[in-house]
Amino acid sequence: MKKIFTFTLALMLGACLFAQGITGRGATDDITDAETFEEQKTRTEIIIPKDFHTTDTTASVRIEYSPMYDEVRIYYECMYVTYDHGQAMNAVLECLEDFRVEHKYNLYRYLKEDKTKYFKDDKKRSKAQYYSYVKFYR
Repeated sequence: MKKIFTFTLALMLGACLFAQGITGRGATDDITDAETFEEQKTRTEIIIPKDFHTTDTTASVRIEYSPMYDEVRIYYECMYVTYDHGQAMNAVLECLEDFRVEHKYNLYRYLKEDKTKYFKDDKKRSKAQYYSYVKFYR
């Protein structure tokens, strides 16, 4: 009985000597890590491509990239009278391909169906917007 008690006491003493400090969840340094994670989780980069791959001079392309989720929302916007659905679709496809190569992704998949929206801007000009929502994979 004394041997078992002595062995257990020695084992507990060894565990106490080699115990590590508090790390991981609940440590005081983790508070800033959690705040950084929350900031990174909701961060969205807005990217304006250099080449729009279109001949329309009124067109603009804007990419909203969420690096945490590898998701991209891409908007092609131009004047209503110069809008061509085929040209908008091709410009968006080319911009997505440039983005894929630049950020070293292998493939992408559409999360939602592409949408076209017609509206008037603040200067009362009629505009068309082609919208696509994509998820990239490595």
